[in-house]
Amino acid sequence: MMSTCLRYCRDEDSATEVVNTAFMKTLKKLNTYDPEFPFKPWAQRIALNEAIDRYRQKKRRNELMVESSEEWEQLETGSQLPEDTYWIEAEYLQKLLEELKETERTVFNLFAIDGYSHREIGKMLSITERSSIRHVTNARRKLQHLISLREPGVKKA
Repeated sequence: MMSTCLRYCRDEDSATEVVNTAFMKTLKKLNTYDPEFPFKPWAQRIALNEAIDRYRQKKRRNELMVESSEEWEQLETGSQLPEDTYWIEAEYLQKLLEELKETERTVFNLFAIDGYSHREIGKMLSITERSSIRHVTNARRKLQHLISLREPGVKKA
């Protein structure tokens, strides 16, 4: 549960809070668990939902998020980045993800790591499908830029 929450929270303390809340929910909902299915994915889903709920609460507090004009300009021009894949360690990727805006990090995690569709992400986070696509695109751009800054000799796979 902690590894799931660390992907969605900015720091370990926040992730610990989410895990504790998720653990309590898991215990309270234990009577709804179907033993015919694996326990771990069921518990991780509760943790994921709690992390998303925490994100929504925080988003409501910071409702207006100002996007830079450069990001909007890139979206309007429809510029695409190459779909290069970099082989990097999970810890390194986690550090890079922490440098993204919270919305971009959350949407990127849901799409690229947890495998949700943009439509599903939109419903989960109360955003449009297009916003989900834009956040993933921006996150990819920023991650690629961060990787190129830190490791100029990184070879593309």
